[in-house]
Amino acid sequence: MTNHSRIQLTKNKLRGKLAEKIARSDYENNGFQIVDTGIGSDFKVIKNNDYSRCEYVEVKQGNSRLTKRQKKTRSVLKQKKIPYSIYRVSNKFLDNYISESPELSKLLSNFDLSQFTGVFVMTDPTSCPNCNLCSVGLDSILINFGLRNMGNGTVRVQSWCRNCRDNSRRSK
Repeated sequence: MTNHSRIQLTKNKLRGKLAEKIARSDYENNGFQIVDTGIGSDFKVIKNNDYSRCEYVEVKQGNSRLTKRQKKTRSVLKQKKIPYSIYRVSNKFLDNYISESPELSKLLSNFDLSQFTGVFVMTDPTSCPNCNLCSVGLDSILINFGLRNMGNGTVRVQSWCRNCRDNSRRSK
């Protein structure tokens, strides 16, 4: 895989995480309860605690396609007459979402994703063990904490917030 391909893959992963954040927010704002499902779908939604009205949701951004696993999950759920929806966030909407957040826009425009390739491990919410600052949601985590490459193909959220790391460096 070329370096350009890795960079594009990493950018798409981050944009996918943002698209999922948008979808979750949209469902929550419309009165749905969200339950994480894991492989095959991103989550399932339940309206008014009525489990008979459960729907599995896979979030896609741009023109991304379902994986083989997601297609298999959709097929199995269809046979059981359980709804499976694809919530699609267009690239234009995602670009507008990013541009409307000055901090997120600045972060992503100056963000050299080429150094972050591999498996992303993100804990949401994340809190700083030094000052207890808590961030919820991908954009807030990227703005307040940032990422670090673990060197083994894993990318994690920085444990200390940006302010504590900056203050730590200044005091040395």
